[in-house]
Amino acid sequence: MNLRKTPFLAALLLLLAVAACGCMDRESVVPDEVKTQVLAYADPVAENLLAGFNEDNYTKYSRDFSPEMKQALDEAAFEQNRELVTSRIGLYESRKDPVVTETGDYIAVVYKATFEREDGVDIRFVFKKGDEAHQLQGLWFNSPKLRS
Repeated sequence: MNLRKTPFLAALLLLLAVAACGCMDRESVVPDEVKTQVLAYADPVAENLLAGFNEDNYTKYSRDFSPEMKQALDEAAFEQNRELVTSRIGLYESRKDPVVTETGDYIAVVYKATFEREDGVDIRFVFKKGDEAHQLQGLWFNSPKLRS
């Protein structure tokens, strides 16, 4: 197995485990008033994380991670994932069109992002409902170039 892909595969397995646990719940788009409330905390988290990504600054990148996220995506995994993303699509440039959904105990925000070499990259941020600290529970980058 290619060791460069190990953190990516670990994140994928985590995603599959979360999806399997929530198989009874359907993901649904939240009402506009809930979307506004969620984006009030999700936008600053996204902005900080993506700035940390571009700056190759793990401390900044992981500032809003839950303890489980920090364990699953430590600094070494961050470096490997960042290398994979930047080598295929470059650095982050902008994001737009957030879609906010809920499934069971979780709220997800998916942004369409532009990177240097690809537009329309999905970046998914997952938060736990009721978490006043708004710690990040899950994070995924998805695009055709990243899957190839």
